[in-house]
Amino acid sequence: MLKTFEQFIKTRFNDSHALKEPDHHDIALAAATLMFEVVKSDSDIHLFENQQMAEQLRKQFSLSREEITELIALAEDTSDKSTSLHGFTRQLCDAWNNSQRCELVEDLWLIALADGKIDAHERHIIRKIAALLYLTDTQIAHAKEAAKSRS
Repeated sequence: MLKTFEQFIKTRFNDSHALKEPDHHDIALAAATLMFEVVKSDSDIHLFENQQMAEQLRKQFSLSREEITELIALAEDTSDKSTSLHGFTRQLCDAWNNSQRCELVEDLWLIALADGKIDAHERHIIRKIAALLYLTDTQIAHAKEAAKSRS
């Protein structure tokens, strides 16, 4: 895993300054950053939300505990330094099919539900991310219902 945001940025460019294709780590960081956006959206970071985020990352990317801890720390740093969600959602749209993007939105709903309630800020950021992932209102609603049935 990459250790710092600066290292992440440096590895994204080659000598000709053209963007490289995202790899498994880039995709994991993009998904983790979007998950952290949901965790921090209500300005109250709950342990249950962090645990749910770690569990979803473990399932999605088959990472060790150490890799998950590293990825979450990097996602937090990346989230704090980012001004837009577009770059992260663009990577996921390029790398994942519609079904995989729906699964991510379901994971985002699971994270929001981890503390027992969905805050208006959480709802807003999930819908914003889902729109950037080109998902329909019906897909977003199905993902939410699926998450509720899993929580």
